[in-house]
Amino acid sequence: MYPAYIAVAELQEERGVVRSTKWALKAEKIHTEMYTTAKTSVADGKDTEVGKMHVCSVCGWTGKGDAPDNCPLCNAKKELLVLFE
Repeated sequence: MYPAYIAVAELQEERGVVRSTKWALKAEKIHTEMYTTAKTSVADGKDTEVGKMHVCSVCGWTGKGDAPDNCPLCNAKKELLVLFE
C-alpha cells in the first residue's frame, strides 16, 4: 500500500507526505525483520533478547543498542530518539 500512497502523493505534489510515507515504509521493513527474528525465537521455544531499543519520534525508525548521534533514516537528533529498556 505504501508505494500506491507515495505515487498519489507525488502526483499531488505533497512532498511532506511523500517523505513521511517513504520513512514509514523503511521503518516497517526494519520492524518486519525484528518480528521475523522474534517469531523464529518463539518457534524454537526461546526468548528473544531485546536489550536497549530506540525509536525515532519523527519517522519511526527502530534500532537496537546504543542510540546513534542522528537517526539513520531521517537524520533527527539523538534527543528525539526514545529509549525503551
